[in-house]
Amino acid sequence: MSKDVEKNMEAKSGVEQFGYEQSLKRVLGIGPLIFYGFAYMVPLTIFTTYGIVMQSTHGMLALAYVVATVGMLLTALSYGKMVKAYPIAGSVYSYAQRAIHPNVGFLSGWAIMMDYLLLPMINYLVASVFLHPVFPSIPTWIWILGYIILVTIINIIGIRITTWANNVLVLIQLVFLLALVIFIAKWLISGGGAGTFFDWKALFNQPEFHAGGGWPMIFGGASILALSFLGFDAITTLSEETVNPKKNIPRAIVIVCLGGGVGFILISYLLELAWPTGWAQFKTADTGAYEIIGKVAGSFMGYFFTAAYCIGCLASAMASSASASRILFGMGRDGVLPKFFAGVNKKFQTPINSIIVLAIVSLTALFLSVDTAVSFINFGALAGFTLVNVSVIFHYYIHGKQRDLVGTLKYLVLPLLGGCVTFAIWISLSGAAKILGFAWIGVGVVYLLVWLFVLKRKPPELKMDE
Repeated sequence: MSKDVEKNMEAKSGVEQFGYEQSLKRVLGIGPLIFYGFAYMVPLTIFTTYGIVMQSTHGMLALAYVVATVGMLLTALSYGKMVKAYPIAGSVYSYAQRAIHPNVGFLSGWAIMMDYLLLPMINYLVASVFLHPVFPSIPTWIWILGYIILVTIINIIGIRITTWANNVLVLIQLVFLLALVIFIAKWLISGGGAGTFFDWKALFNQPEFHAGGGWPMIFGGASILALSFLGFDAITTLSEETVNPKKNIPRAIVIVCLGGGVGFILISYLLELAWPTGWAQFKTADTGAYEIIGKVAGSFMGYFFTAAYCIGCLASAMASSASASRILFGMGRDGVLPKFFAGVNKKFQTPINSIIVLAIVSLTALFLSVDTAVSFINFGALAGFTLVNVSVIFHYYIHGKQRDLVGTLKYLVLPLLGGCVTFAIWISLSGAAKILGFAWIGVGVVYLLVWLFVLKRKPPELKMDE
């Protein structure tokens, strides 16, 4: 198919074709999009699962990040292709619903909704884990309850994290990472750790690779690390506010995904050089990051890290709770969920019922471990990433019949490879995550069947934008 025909098809499959009325002002260039993506991704997220994955991969965290980055980068390219086809504020649900089938779209949205519900919870959990070594006399459950109560009250009152505050938070995290790299460099130069900047074992340790089980071990680590990349896809929700979204959105997605992946690989490689045997010596895997930072950079940097990380968790919890509560509110208002979710506080005009439901869901932080909670969240995310790659094949290769040499490479080979990698990472999730994840999908299937065969209606639309 010629490029002119391809452009014509993309133009027709955009806002005009589906009858969306343009109501948002296009003011965002590529710079703000990139910053937004990094703010949503949270640069310090590498330390959330650092100790857990270091132990599970026998010290080959960097290699697991390479695998995760390849899968995420191919998925980012697929996101870019789907944004060109549908330049509206969209999500995995929108793409799968239009490119594959409405029922598939609903189930993909249902899987992703699990992430929205649990993202506040993971912030409470990991913040409590990192605060415990600093305040060992205070039980972690007190921190969890304190975070939940604080965030719930703030969201009911209606105070929201502003864009500039998030930008400042990102800068603080970047300053911390730069300082940590400097400390690691001084540590290695003085003979600490590996005593060198170049050691192949920090990326691939053959004896440990075989002892740990080979590639299944690495993909298992990558299945947890997918959490580090959550956020690059959020850029697609700004499509209707972006100048030239068909060009700037795909570029921003790839830059954020690739930049984040390269940064994660570099930092994890340096951390392995700094403490080659650390993965086998952590007192607690959950707080492995705190231990390595204290060892290399001293207690002050450890406290600095804890403060920056926990403030970041608070900001992320507030933003994700506000976002998720408004999604639940919208679904309740539209009749997709019970009207209870559409309840609004008369004084503050905030979706109080949905906010309280999220607070109750977040109480799961009291009995979930970090690795189980992360894997559970990644269940929906990785399923969604796989379906984005499949959507490209359906939209361009199957329906669009773009099957020449270039079209086959762009719309079949690359998305198929991306889908295979994300699917392989997905099936490498822990057994507990799969049980919980499939149970959630099962509820979605029952809900869909009731909607189709009892209510005799079309699949409900899950609007994933605030």
